[in-house]
Order: sequence, then structure tokens, then C-alpha cells
Amino acid sequence: MAGIFSRLSAVWHSDLALRFRRNRNAMIGSILVSLVLFVALFGGLFAPYPYDRINMAVIWEPPGAEFLMGTDALGRDVFSRILIGARISMLVAASVLAITFVIGVTLGMIAGYFGGWADTLIMRTVDIIFAFPELILAILVAAVIGTGTGTVIVALSLVWWPGIARLTRSLVLSLREEMYIDAAISSGTHPARILLRHLLPNIASPLIVRASVGVGFIVMAEATLSFLGIGVQEPTPTWGGMIRDGLDSLRTDPHLALYSSLALGITIIGFNMLGDGLRDLFDPKMGER
Repeated sequence: MAGIFSRLSAVWHSDLALRFRRNRNAMIGSILVSLVLFVALFGGLFAPYPYDRINMAVIWEPPGAEFLMGTDALGRDVFSRILIGARISMLVAASVLAITFVIGVTLGMIAGYFGGWADTLIMRTVDIIFAFPELILAILVAAVIGTGTGTVIVALSLVWWPGIARLTRSLVLSLREEMYIDAAISSGTHPARILLRHLLPNIASPLIVRASVGVGFIVMAEATLSFLGIGVQEPTPTWGGMIRDGLDSLRTDPHLALYSSLALGITIIGFNMLGDGLRDLFDPKMGER
């Protein structure tokens, strides 16, 4: 146990940890992200009512002691639905990140390391997908496949992996001619080992930053699809769907759209600030200041 605490203390007092604590964007972003993740993981335990419980006797109830954030047009508790909505948003974001990084990093490393026809095929596919606006293509895919959480994950993964592949390829190309890579090739090291043991650890930092910033885009895109009615469907709550439902009563009962927009905004700002902070930390020039 003492050894664990000593290692944690060493990490806490390391140069990177000190720079992290001194970086305002990183600290504020990490606090907001931690709050969102805590709500996504444990928010259901604090929900005072079932998110799908309909009570027509209390429709559009204003925020108060019984309903902290009021109720919607079906008398459902807004606070409970926002808590569950965080879980849906983080589930979609985590799934999209996992899929896009597996596909994008793998194809980007293959394109950058091997070049030739593999590079041409992969990059031309990326160019074709990039020819369409990301959100428009996601809406088109969701409209063709159908609605649901799985559809949102597939649609967003389809439009987001090309950016990861292009970033990975550029990073691999910048390291491909390094001396240690030439030494590994000359010693007969298998290409898969070179990619996993030598290249991947050295391109991880920019990819982590991209992931942090990308979560904000994914959450916003998921909310947009739900707002348009082609994303996650009722009775499962999403922040985008709650904003859509609250627009009709924005003048008389603004609490539904207001609180769901606030939750969405805090999440996007938190991940973007964390991504900016991590970018500053991993930038070698920042470490010299």
C-alpha cells in the first residue's frame, strides 16, 4: 500500500502534473469533464423519478422543490431526464471514439508507413468522404439507415474516422525517416511490431488531444441528429431531443430548452477546454517556457 501511495505522490509531483495544474484551460476542462462523466456514470442513482414516467397532472410544472428543473409537456421530470441524457451522450461519444480510432489509426498508420497503392486507396477514400460536409453526411446516413442509438454511432463514426486517419498518416510520415525506425527495419523487425512498439507510442499525444476536442463535436452532432428527430428516439432522453421539445414553449415555459442547452454547453466547453489544455501541455515549445 505504501508503494502505491509513493507512486501516486511521484506522479502528482511530476513535471507534467505540475504543468497540468498550472494550465487554466486544462484544470477547468478537467473539472467540467469529471463532472459530466460522474453524472453519466452515477446520475441515475440521483434521479428522483423514472425518466419515462408520464404524469399529465403536472405538465409544464415550473422548477421548484418537487421538480428541481420543472417538467415537460408529458409531466416528466426534466432533472431526471437530463441526468440520463448525459449517459446517452457519453455512451455515443465513447462508442464513436472507439470505432473511429481503431479504424482511423489503423488505416492511417498503414497509409503512412507502407505508402504505395495502400496509401492511394485509403487517402482517396478519405478525400471522397471529406468532399461532403460532416454533419450533412451524418444526417444522410442516419436518414437512410433509420433512427436509434446504433444509427447515430454508425453515422458519426463514418464521418469522423477520415480525420483521424489523415492525422495519423501525417504523424507517421513525419517519423518514418527517423533513425530509430531505420534501425528497426535494418534489424529485421516485423512491420507490425514497428507500428505498435515504435510509432504508435510516439503519435499518441496528438491523438489524445484530438480525442478530447472531438468529444465536443460528437456530443453536439448527436444532439443535432436528435434535435432533427433522426437520432435517439423517445422515450430515451437526449439533450438535443429535449431542446427540440422545449422550443414550442420557449416563451411560456423556457426551462426545458434552457436546462438541456446548459448541460450540452457545459459538456462541449469542458471537453474543448481540456483538449486545448492538453495540446499546450504536449507541445514541446510550451514545456520550454
